[in-house]
Formats: sequence, structure tokens, C-alpha cells
Amino acid sequence: INPDANNNGGASTPSLKVNSAANPNSGEGARGKGQVYYKHLLEFQSHEREFDYLKSMEIEERVNQVKWFHSASSAINLITTNDKRIKLWSVKNRRARNISNFNFRPNMNVRPPTTSEALSASMEKKAIRSSKGYRSNAMDVATIVNSQLSGGGRLKRPYNALRVPCISNVNYVMSAVCRRNYANGHLYHIHSVDINTDGETFISADDLHINLWNFEVMHESFNIVDMQPGNMDELTEVITSALFHPSHCNIMAYSSSKGTIRLSDLRQSALCDRNSKVFEIQRASGESHSFFTEIVANVTDVKFTPNGNELIARDYLSVKRWDLRKESEPVCVYNVQDALMPKLVDLYENDCIFDKFECCMSHTGEHIASGSYSNTFRIFGTDNGSDELLEASMTPTNVFGAIEPSKTRSPRFAALFGKGGPELNKRKELDLNLLNCNAKVRHMQWHPTQSLLAVSKGNEIYMLADNPHQERRAP
Repeated sequence: INPDANNNGGASTPSLKVNSAANPNSGEGARGKGQVYYKHLLEFQSHEREFDYLKSMEIEERVNQVKWFHSASSAINLITTNDKRIKLWSVKNRRARNISNFNFRPNMNVRPPTTSEALSASMEKKAIRSSKGYRSNAMDVATIVNSQLSGGGRLKRPYNALRVPCISNVNYVMSAVCRRNYANGHLYHIHSVDINTDGETFISADDLHINLWNFEVMHESFNIVDMQPGNMDELTEVITSALFHPSHCNIMAYSSSKGTIRLSDLRQSALCDRNSKVFEIQRASGESHSFFTEIVANVTDVKFTPNGNELIARDYLSVKRWDLRKESEPVCVYNVQDALMPKLVDLYENDCIFDKFECCMSHTGEHIASGSYSNTFRIFGTDNGSDELLEASMTPTNVFGAIEPSKTRSPRFAALFGKGGPELNKRKELDLNLLNCNAKVRHMQWHPTQSLLAVSKGNEIYMLADNPHQERRAP
């Protein structure tokens, strides 16, 4: 599901599109061995445009975030949110019955016949023409009606002209039903939702508050984090992301615009005003501080690792990996777009420095991915230290035009240029002269059990799979 497709592609009404994997051994999937082709399964309108009359503000119908919700039923459940309203949707196969053979009065405005009705009507006409006995002498219904009306008598339908409605066929179609509608819980725009592992509660976060909801209660929520100061002129920090721990239902983490990640235990108090742990890079007193220092330190996305022992956080330039047992400094820092440092002034003038990028980790914990500009993204290896630059396109041109690492120096000049051997710290970087700030890769997600990465680019989604049988090219 691609929430970013609401703002690109020129679509008239934003909607949610759910795709399913086709069988690789049948139909289009048989074209390549081991390949999986995705087909369109369902599309439905999640939110509609609204107007808040109290604040004289228009609420857009865009989808800010989507979360899957696992339940005991066979239906596919998901939570969607826009700026003010959260909805719980249930998607499942439903039986659609086509009823045909109706009795309609003359000159009655009825709906056009469906495909099944037209097919059954044509088959009935053929059967009447080819049959023998009393049906061959039976009069057409229109002939009987016209003859009786022209004679001035009442309309009397003969017994053999009456039709008994019947079910022609039963089809199974995918449909979405809104089960719950959670509204009026936030004063500011909602940017994050996450479902608890207990299966009964979920949280929603805006810039200053985090609310705890119960799935069965739609009109009431509990405020567990409140960062709104008494005087709004003293506001210096806002909430940027919030989520639950993948295995402990009492642990919650949320990030702020100052680059701080707070870990809270819901068992301590009803209001999480005291944090169990705070993850923040401590700057030295003599360290240089510029105008862009706090802007680029803004944490836009936080994710727990699959094992739940670490956190990964994305700011504007890098992805930091934190160990929950060590708050002083991150375990590792992965530079995603540190090459943009010379262009921070230009990025600030066109507001691109405030773009929010997501990060994600594979189910094995071996890779971390995050997006950048020019439709590119990076995949880092947590074990081997690999760094790969990829492009979300069928015809990648920006990656091929990237600056190649410098070649290995000859051992003959080791005394002049330092040690010989390969320079492992060199990597591909985008050409800043050809940087396209309008082509952004902001949303991506790893498959929970497979080596499959979904990357969103505008109104398109690219599926990248790690094929172990395919020979890899040397970097």
C-alpha cells in the first residue's frame, strides 16, 4: 500500500490499492521461473474531504499512514489515518449473488441488465425457439400487453408469461468495510499510528500529543504524552514519530525534532511524563554549532529491530542504530546523504531540508534501507559493512551517473600517499549537479518474513528481491 500516491500521479481521488502475488506457475507468472508477478486486488476510498467548521479548516482526504492489524478472522484488517480521522477497515472475500428473470411492467425505467442477466436472457430465447410443444405456441409478453391495452381491457398477465426470479450465479469479490471510525481525538494533524501487540489498543500521535485508543471504543481516548507548553511561544520541540515495541506491550518509543528518542514504560504512570531511557547524541562544549545543526538532527522515523533489542532512527543525513542498553552513543551511523552538506543552503531555500524519509530493517537484521533524492536509496549491511546505492526505476540512470570510487593506489607510491591497498571508505555518490530534489524515495518497507523490499516512488511501487542464485557483480 502506497500512501505517497495520494500526492503524485495526478489522481482525481486518493484511494488505497491492495495488490496480491500471482502464482508464478500460471498465467503471467510462468514467463520466468521463480518470478512473482503482482496483480491488482482491490481499490477503495479510505477518507473523504471534510471541513472543520469550528476551526474553518479543510481536512484533506489524503492517507498519512497505514498499519496492518492481525486478528483471528480470515479478513485483512488495516488502520488508516488522515489529518484528523482514523479508520479500521476489514477486507475479505464476499459472496455477490446475481438475481435475474424479473417481472417488469411496460415502460418501467429499470437498470441495464447485467452480463449474467443478458446471457441468461439470450439463452432463454434460444431455448424457446428450439423447443417444441406448448412453448412454440406461447405468445410474447409484449404482444399480450399491447393487445390487451389496445382492446381497452385490463392488463391480465397469463400464467405461462410470469417469471420467477432466480439466482443466476454466485461470485466472490473482494470488498472493504469500515468497522470503526475514530474521530475528534487530536487538535493537531495526526502523523503516526501504531498497533500494540496485545491486539486491543493502538496509539496515535500528532505534533504535541500521543493518545491511547481501545479498538472497541471510538469516541474516547487517553492522553499518555503531552508536550504542549503553557505558552505556545515557548514551544521548542515537537513529536515526529511514535511506535510500540514489537514484543512488549508496555514499552513505547517516540522521537522529537531535536534528535531525541524517548523510551517510556506504560506501567509506571498514566501520563508518560517521565521517560525510562533517552537516546541522544551529546555534543561537546567546544563543538561547532551552525544554523542547520538542529534542522538536520530532526528524527523523522524510528523503528525497532526485529529482535527488539535495538532502535534505528533516520534524520536528514543519516541512519543511526541504537542499543537499548546503551544511551550515550549509537552503535553505528550509516551516512545516507552526507554528500548534501555543501548544498544545505539551497535545500533550505526550497524547503527540501524539511523532507521526511523513512528507514527499515530486514527481517534477519542484516540490512538497513533508507531513501534519498533522484529516486535513489541506500542499503547498508549491518554485518559486512556493505553500502549499495540503488535507484527505483526500470531504467536507472542516476546510479550509473554517480561518481565512482577512486581507484586503488599503486604500492610504489605508498610512501607519498599513505598505505597501499583498496580504499574501503570510498563509495558511490550522486552527482550534486544533477540532483533532482522533486524525485524522492520516502516510503519503503521490508517483508516481515522474506528478503523482499517494497520501495515507493511517487505513485509507483517497486519490489526488490534478493535472489541468492543470481551472481552478484563486483562493486
